[in-house]
Amino acid sequence: MDAAIGRGRGGGVGTGSGDHDDDDDHDHDHDHDDHDHDHDHDHDDHDHDHDHDGRGGVGRRGWGFLPWVVVVWMCGCGAERREWAGGGAEEAGGGSGEARADRPASGWDGAGDRDGGGDGVADGAVGTGGDARGEAEEAEAGAARLGLLGPDGWVLCGEPPPGMACIPGGPFVRGDDRGEPDERPAAEIEVSTFYLDRHEVTNAAYRRCMEAGACRLRHHYPRFQDPEQPVVAVTWEDARAYCAWAGKRLPTEAEWEKAARGGDGRVYAWGNEPPTCERSMYRGCEPAWARPVGSFAANPWGVFDLSGNAYEFVQDWYAPCYRGCAGECGAACFGRDPRGPCGGLEECPGRERRVLRGGSWFWPAEQLRVANRRGMRPDSGGHRLGFRCALDAPYERRPEPPSPPGTGVGPLTAAERETLFGVAGEPLPRRRFDDRHFALSNESDHALWLPYVAGLGGGYLGVGADQNYTLFAAARSEFAWLIDYDAVVTQAHRIYRALIVESVSPDEFLLRWEPFDEPATRELLEAAFAGDPDRAELLDLFAALRPAAGRYFERVAARRAPDGGPGSWLADPAWYRRVRAMFAADRVRVVLGDLLGAGAMPAIAAAQGALGVPMRVVYLSNAEEYFAYSEAFRRSVGAMPFDERSVVLRTVARRVPGGTRRAWHYQVEPARGFVDRLTVRRVERFASYADEASYSAEGGVSLFPGFSSGVSGGRGGDP
Repeated sequence: MDAAIGRGRGGGVGTGSGDHDDDDDHDHDHDHDDHDHDHDHDHDDHDHDHDHDGRGGVGRRGWGFLPWVVVVWMCGCGAERREWAGGGAEEAGGGSGEARADRPASGWDGAGDRDGGGDGVADGAVGTGGDARGEAEEAEAGAARLGLLGPDGWVLCGEPPPGMACIPGGPFVRGDDRGEPDERPAAEIEVSTFYLDRHEVTNAAYRRCMEAGACRLRHHYPRFQDPEQPVVAVTWEDARAYCAWAGKRLPTEAEWEKAARGGDGRVYAWGNEPPTCERSMYRGCEPAWARPVGSFAANPWGVFDLSGNAYEFVQDWYAPCYRGCAGECGAACFGRDPRGPCGGLEECPGRERRVLRGGSWFWPAEQLRVANRRGMRPDSGGHRLGFRCALDAPYERRPEPPSPPGTGVGPLTAAERETLFGVAGEPLPRRRFDDRHFALSNESDHALWLPYVAGLGGGYLGVGADQNYTLFAAARSEFAWLIDYDAVVTQAHRIYRALIVESVSPDEFLLRWEPFDEPATRELLEAAFAGDPDRAELLDLFAALRPAAGRYFERVAARRAPDGGPGSWLADPAWYRRVRAMFAADRVRVVLGDLLGAGAMPAIAAAQGALGVPMRVVYLSNAEEYFAYSEAFRRSVGAMPFDERSVVLRTVARRVPGGTRRAWHYQVEPARGFVDRLTVRRVERFASYADEASYSAEGGVSLFPGFSSGVSGGRGGDP
């Protein structure tokens, strides 16, 4: 009883909807040649968020578990002993000169893009001395007790944490009186010693956070998926969540500019020379997308890409100037360790944007100046928005961020691989794609079977589509055989496998099916099936499946078990990891074959026996409604290496007493009893003995003798 999926069903590929960042990401500039230069980035020229969130559930649809992950990590560090990792006052990467109070402001004299407009609120003294100074003084008092203060009173730079550079404490001149209005006035401020990531956070690093369940991604963009490119399509909230997971924080705006100035008050991160494509990545450089981090020279403190590549979120709320305009930041942006309006806290009445720094591959050279600022909504997440993290000095040595639990899935031995891949599909007739295929299931209550399959291990054999993933994940099967006589279903499994292996979380898998992500998903599949003779067919099938599949997988991710627990492979991150590991290890074998035939089924039975583990779960959906048992089927099932724990699962539609509609029953039969009925009693078809099982009027679990009722109720699917 699997749902058919057709080319026309669900409509064509849409362009996305939701919160468009037009008010933020078009800059409202008057330099019209800076508008909407997409450099062939498909629909990338606007930072369309397409965030349809606000939904409950798992993964990107509901982030109720995220604070728990972050809190556990942060609390786990609280009892750590503060350890110092080095000596001397030398900064990592060289360059110890500091800006002097009497140094004139930068001599830049250009006009550039600017978010206009004040946010209309002056913050006065909020967040300036107060808490920030108190915390700095407390930290320095502790450092003094440990002998970590230099003669100038600032915490010494020691050996930095891995991947970070030390930015020595002291005064510097922030801002530019000859720059844009929001860069004014230039003034000397002080920043305490801190550590800053040498590189922007990469796709590879961010994906580790996603795999741990602590981070999410808004979109995948074509040409932005290299593991060493800076991660983009992240919001300010996403950036903060990653830094917390990593045991760090976002830098303040003042910290960021001090680091970018390089100790000598430079105009650009590389120096005072004008921009070129050999020094940075910005509009006009080709190819027109972000470079892998570290592609250009570091600044004197060993920090890369502070001018160009990806715009970088910092902690502060945006104000239209430091002082001297409507909505000024005021005293909150001056003094020692300024944190900007409202001290950068979660809420800041009257402020709607956070600060971006550093320019990007997408915007022109004017925005590469280290004094340049830009306001951006915290929930914006476009193809040019990235970040890096910071850490206080002195720092606490901390364990690595928590990793997800292991899956228990290991690599195949050479013998196992030979056995699995020695089973070939049958040469069945190919049918054109239409509404009669079941690449998406309409069975919705597989969770009713969970008490009967949980932890069974062994081998798994099933027909149909992704409902099998829920069952073999819950069973913790060692090997899974997925057989179907319809090539559309087996080809759909190949597409799902390719996307699952490249998606570290349920959230990312769901993202692959969204209209906005279609170009990037297609790019991924083109690479996955390069050289495959079925490549064109697989890409066409993805295009046909995508509209309905996106909605379908959303529903699968929302399924719950009767006890309120997860009800599908996409509802439980642990099950998803198991499915992903099984596919990645080639422990899932997809076979085109006929249950009643003399080719694939006998080969699977023999192969499972050769693997030396019992076949513990056989899932037949409702296939038995449509055939009588053939001799080949009887022999194949009889040859399966079942044991006393093995079960057969099927769905059965029966008419509701006194009514005309049918209800679905999720049936469990002892596998050895099934073999007896086929080979000893020689029943002709399932209907011949269906009444030996128990049924409830409204559907739910149906059991053959030998099982006790564990779960009841629930109706799934439309007969």
